[in-house]
Amino acid sequence: MRASNTGVTADSSSAVLSGFIRDSTTGETIIGATVRIRALHIGANSNKSGFYSLRVPAGGPYTVEVSSLGYRTVEEKMTFRDGEDRRRSFSLQPQSVSNQEVTVESNAEKQRQEPQVSRVSLQPQQVANLPKVGEADLFRILQFLPGVQTSSEISSGLYIRGGSPDQNLILLDGSVLYNPSHFFGFFSTFNPDAIKDVELIKGGFPAEYGGRLSAVLSVTDIEGDRNQTKGKVDLGLISSSATIQTPVGTGALVLAGRRTYLDVLLDATGLTAKLNIPDYYFYDLNFKLTQNPSPNDKITLAGYYGSDNLNFTATTDVNNVALGWGNKTGSATWTHVFGSNLFSNIMLSGSNFSSQFTVGNAVQPLHWNNGITDYTAQGSVEYFPNTQNTFKAGLQGTYYHTSLQIQSGNNPPNADISNTPIYTAGYVQDEWKPRIPGDIEDPLAITGGLRVDKISSNPQVGVDPRISARYILTPAITLKSSFGIYHQYLKLATNNLVPITDVWLPTDTSEPPEKAYQYVLGVSTVPFENYTFEVEGYYKKMQNLVEMRPNVMAGSTLNDVFFVGNGESYGVEFFLQKQVGRLTGWLGYTLAWTWRTFPDINNGAEFPPTYDRRHDFDLVLTYHLSDRWAIGGTFTYGTGQAYTQITALAPNAEDPNRTIPIGGDKNALRLPAYNRLDLSATYSFGFFSDKRNAEFDFDIFNAYNYRNVWISQVDQSTNPATITLVRLLPILPTFGISVTF
Repeated sequence: MRASNTGVTADSSSAVLSGFIRDSTTGETIIGATVRIRALHIGANSNKSGFYSLRVPAGGPYTVEVSSLGYRTVEEKMTFRDGEDRRRSFSLQPQSVSNQEVTVESNAEKQRQEPQVSRVSLQPQQVANLPKVGEADLFRILQFLPGVQTSSEISSGLYIRGGSPDQNLILLDGSVLYNPSHFFGFFSTFNPDAIKDVELIKGGFPAEYGGRLSAVLSVTDIEGDRNQTKGKVDLGLISSSATIQTPVGTGALVLAGRRTYLDVLLDATGLTAKLNIPDYYFYDLNFKLTQNPSPNDKITLAGYYGSDNLNFTATTDVNNVALGWGNKTGSATWTHVFGSNLFSNIMLSGSNFSSQFTVGNAVQPLHWNNGITDYTAQGSVEYFPNTQNTFKAGLQGTYYHTSLQIQSGNNPPNADISNTPIYTAGYVQDEWKPRIPGDIEDPLAITGGLRVDKISSNPQVGVDPRISARYILTPAITLKSSFGIYHQYLKLATNNLVPITDVWLPTDTSEPPEKAYQYVLGVSTVPFENYTFEVEGYYKKMQNLVEMRPNVMAGSTLNDVFFVGNGESYGVEFFLQKQVGRLTGWLGYTLAWTWRTFPDINNGAEFPPTYDRRHDFDLVLTYHLSDRWAIGGTFTYGTGQAYTQITALAPNAEDPNRTIPIGGDKNALRLPAYNRLDLSATYSFGFFSDKRNAEFDFDIFNAYNYRNVWISQVDQSTNPATITLVRLLPILPTFGISVTF
């Protein structure tokens, strides 16, 4: 973000101040740090590479102030010559914020000036401090934000403002993740110990992002400590993880890994065979190497590998099951600073999600193999021509390979689909802050952009204009709005019984790409010191959405696999945050509606999808009893999921001993309301050290033991048939220990 100067005209004599903001202890760059000269009402924020650029009027001395949440503010007096191009990097000292453990980025002044609507930034400490089930998980924290929900407590899929999980663009160090979950969705693929920055844009995202309809989640992993070798070990009931950072050359190396070990414990005790339960485990690895061959260049190599494995040997071998699935990503990024006002990124990346599902005996097994691979080249430039504009442009090219093969034994495949389309995109956007006299720094900010994209398997070209605006009405009230058009060229065929066999298919000539129109209007206030209160309303109209046809085993076009229809979602979100002090956290409430209309479903009548939730209330709190003890809790309450109930059983003409279930109106009924309370306590201590280098945490999941309903089933074996409610997890106490060395 760039900030303008209310007292400097475009042709005034001026200088440029630019550089990087770093952590003084690790040497790692800081994202979103603020550099400002308050006397002139000008400022700038560091970008995702920690780089800032600020145009300053010649003269002085001026007091340059550099700040970031969790760091001590640095002030330095500077005088500038006309035309001077000064490179000045700053190192900020981490500040102990016990009693001020901020979880959501909450600098009220910075939040007020943020031009992007619906953006939330999270800090890694937030993921670690709140209650967990076995281990901390990013997606479980995101689900407590207004407008974000999940299908159940055993799922990490994110449903954001009426969109399905496949409509979210999920990035890890710039690489796309297509199925970011472990343990059938119980955990996400993000290792909390490796996370540096989390940015969630719930709607109205700018032109630099594309290919999805609903939201963007961008996760950046740590670059590592450039000054000393250090590590961290987490031991839990379900899994353990380890992270190590060490200086290498002109940068640093980070290695992180984790693994579940219930399979080892159960096998060692003989319980796997005795209880006849599946043998399951997952593991993942993160790698990141950063080098600075010159002051103006940074090269980053990053990678991720995750794998889930499940094997079940049944008493009858025709019921044997073997499942394997996982994600792999890799990227190489070159960041170059051409000068004080021109910054560039070039990235080559690859991503793969694949799953293999085998059921049956060795003689006649059924194999289901599917996957998606992409190879992407993209480049972008940021240009700071003056105090009023930040210009950004970029190009992207992606080669996809999607595949699905269903085969029984050695017979010819029932389905053998392979597609290799190419996706291309280009965008331009500008953040403009016009000069408006007054005491408020940059009261008006407008970000406009245009994205043009296309996939080779469909002739349609997407032309997506985007615009957002922010106006600071008073020092305590900010208004925000946005409008945008979005296209999605990948469609997801979902198997509700085995979700990891979801199949990504590119748009072809039989069906158009999905399209959405998004409108957002909001107001942000500072009602009290260290508090912010935000209200955002949204409306989203969606076209060419898909629902999978029943019993699909083969097909040559998308029209053979999907029904096509439209949808809309709208609602209002309320978000109150407590930002600094012993007690921190937030309270969120969402009132929302989501609808779908398909000519071939529900007799063409409008119906809510299963994740439509009218009311959603979330409370998240952390209280620091002392510099050693912290307690936390989360509470959630939401309208029950919509579902379709079987209303009758018709005779089966082919088998008189069986019946055919007949469903009622699509998703016309609701499960009981969902509610759950989780609690946690954390104790900091020294582990064979004079420093407090360790934490013990105790967590209680579902503290009052209310077992929420997962699904409603009809038992046809009884006469008359009976309805059974399948319930979710009971109370689960867990504990863990982490040690930093």
